[in-house]
Amino acid sequence: MSTPSIRPRFAAVILLAGFVAGACTQSAAPTPTTSTAATSTTVTTGTEATSTTAIPATTTVVDAATPTVTASEGIDDAVVARLTEEVIDLIAATEDVRGLPFLEPPTIAIVTTDELEARVRADLEQQLDPAEAAIETRFYQLLGLLGPGDDLETMLIDLYGEQVAGFYDGDTGEMVIGGDAADLTPLTKSVIVHELIHALADQHFRFNADYEALFDDQKYDQGSAFQALIEGDATYFQFVYIEQMTPAEQLSLATEAMQQLNDSTVLASVPTWVQSDLSFPYDSGQVFVQALVNDGGIAEVDAAYQDRPISTEVVMHPSRYLGGEGVLAVEPVSIDLPGYDVFETSTLGEWGIRTILSGGNIQPGVVTQAANGWGGDSYQILTSGNDLVFALAYKGDSEEDAFELADALVTELTATMGEGVATGGGLSFSSEEGHYAYIDRIGDGFEFIVSTEAAAGQAAQAQMTIP
Repeated sequence: MSTPSIRPRFAAVILLAGFVAGACTQSAAPTPTTSTAATSTTVTTGTEATSTTAIPATTTVVDAATPTVTASEGIDDAVVARLTEEVIDLIAATEDVRGLPFLEPPTIAIVTTDELEARVRADLEQQLDPAEAAIETRFYQLLGLLGPGDDLETMLIDLYGEQVAGFYDGDTGEMVIGGDAADLTPLTKSVIVHELIHALADQHFRFNADYEALFDDQKYDQGSAFQALIEGDATYFQFVYIEQMTPAEQLSLATEAMQQLNDSTVLASVPTWVQSDLSFPYDSGQVFVQALVNDGGIAEVDAAYQDRPISTEVVMHPSRYLGGEGVLAVEPVSIDLPGYDVFETSTLGEWGIRTILSGGNIQPGVVTQAANGWGGDSYQILTSGNDLVFALAYKGDSEEDAFELADALVTELTATMGEGVATGGGLSFSSEEGHYAYIDRIGDGFEFIVSTEAAAGQAAQAQMTIP
């Protein structure tokens, strides 16, 4: 699905306690011995730019590593100068842990915490179309993943506004960092390194335009897989940087991160599946990049930007990526219903399958097992006013895989809509609200339909074929 998986900016989001634990327990990757550090910078405060005194460096540097730092008027000049010195050191640290030099000066904007939240909110409000978000909300409500009063758009804007500690804007190449203190904390330093890795990788691999194009073309599973590489790259090497901190700094980082988690009122209020979806590119991406490093070192991470993961399946199972596993072809679903418009046609992928099974009616281990056999799929969402039809064609790696997932879906439907009725070779379900569902399996494939209106669901069913 396009929401909440679309994240138009690459943000360092503190979402899970696993980040806190991982900060002191991750295994470090081999890091290169070459290191660079900037010796001077340009600082812009408000609208007036001044050059700072060159800061001594411990190693030889290239001019391309010299940052341009802008700061909002709400931050004192002395604070900006101090933060700039620290950012320069972090640029050198980023090049060191990532093993690549900056090709051009990074641009960093230091803003107040309030301004950072406002920029994140404004960016999301611009990126999230209210009409599309309303359709996504109805879809998740139909699946039982959101309640009647939930609003996905508001939920995401509030969550990102609360959680984002900084972000890299791929359109402008600017890193926006919140900085109200005179000195950066260990946690904030690691966030800046995360953002600098994005900027560094984008300079070398120019990923931003291709990433956004995947989502523009409704290739959501591919987009999520590519984002997992991008965020996994930054997260993995962020951990490498953290491992180089002193034990006292690591303890301070973990304490601060835990405090932010405890203070997060919005995060605590959103469904677990939303938290998991937002953290997927960081958590699964980090594990994916770890596997690449273990297999072929940092060079293999670089190569993955050219030989990109094509599905969330291979991100979740790195051995399948390393083994060259592809996606089983499934003919795109194409439904024509009078009075209905096609909202989107795309692929759920293994992660999307896990998400739609996350209503709490199936044991997590069963969800994992049922989604694990994903081979390929195509879905389509059609809308007419407040009515919605979701039609999925699925192909498993084997007949057993298709059976396991179909059986899990039947369990979910039975829990939310009651016992199914044998209809046309499959099972149909009806709810008190008038919602309709149908599932039919043959061999390693099945069709699955959920609709707010029975007649529309049955009409879509008549046009579906089992892959």
